[in-house]
Amino acid sequence: MQKNTRGGLAYVVRIDRPREILPGQAAFHPMASLRLRTLIPGSELARQSTVTLVPFDQFLEDPGLRSLGRLSAAVIGKLSVSEVETMGWRRERLLQAIRDCPYPVYADFSDNYAALGAARTSLLADYQAQVAALAPLTVPCAALAEQLRAQASHGIHVVEDPYELDEAPAAFAPQPDALRICWFGASYDAELLLESFTTLAAGLPAKRLQLDFVAGHAGRAFAAQLGSRLQMLPSGAVVRFIEWSLSNVRMALHDCDLVVLPQDWRSPWGRSKSHNRLVQAIRAGRVALASPIPSFAELSAFACVGEDLATLAQYALARPAEMLERVRAGQAYVRQRFAPQAVAARWAEVLRLG
Repeated sequence: MQKNTRGGLAYVVRIDRPREILPGQAAFHPMASLRLRTLIPGSELARQSTVTLVPFDQFLEDPGLRSLGRLSAAVIGKLSVSEVETMGWRRERLLQAIRDCPYPVYADFSDNYAALGAARTSLLADYQAQVAALAPLTVPCAALAEQLRAQASHGIHVVEDPYELDEAPAAFAPQPDALRICWFGASYDAELLLESFTTLAAGLPAKRLQLDFVAGHAGRAFAAQLGSRLQMLPSGAVVRFIEWSLSNVRMALHDCDLVVLPQDWRSPWGRSKSHNRLVQAIRAGRVALASPIPSFAELSAFACVGEDLATLAQYALARPAEMLERVRAGQAYVRQRFAPQAVAARWAEVLRLG
């Protein structure tokens, strides 16, 4: 496909030096938001436009990014909570760079900072409000768009996260007295997971549970704490910590009977989370039990979504044929809606790259 002549795209992200994204070659990065919001869709967009990852500081110094030649748009990538809280003088420089940029600038938000900021610091809410007043926003799900719409003076666009795992055959054949479950993620709410998995294990007393807990290195201590808690229950559940990597996520999903995705569905912060982990579970051909946040509820035809995870597990275990039908239908649906090509086409539409 011939690249368009309107100009390239710049993703402004936390990297050390600029790098062009190659067509069809999504590079790896341990930060999920960078993979799902820039690298994977960017590798598809690069088939028709020049796409470059640009360091934040370069954008602050030269909002026009003149060294990149002609540009059609820039997207300010997600900053972590700690990065927002420690921006200091760079925050005003960023706001001024958005004002001074000679082409459209969009800001990508994967979370509602203000919802978390209420419990931490006003810096988060202030950053969100200030950026939303200057640039149109992009978000990965409709629930987050609804939460931020009132602040989005220049509009807000839903551009979903693409899948990143290969599709695997659907399977659901638990042993009569045992159940292998899996949780995976880069970050977690320790209190929520302790409560959720304790309730789940207590609701399945006849099952020997093995939980594969796939997380970053810091999750090892929490996995030990969770294991101690669960071993006191009649099921004697065992927790196995697996350090996060894409290959280890694939392995854990392949080895489990159920993927369990608790989420704080009552709080604005939790309710604004995207579909991506449920999409990955469906893509892996596994039955998922998920809390009723809006993005998960959108996919409830292909998983078990509800408030009580133990009740969902009992329902799934009693209906293995139905569960397989759900997952297979979900895989066909996910292929269309969350494919990198489909997500890149949506980015191109929003950013007017076509």
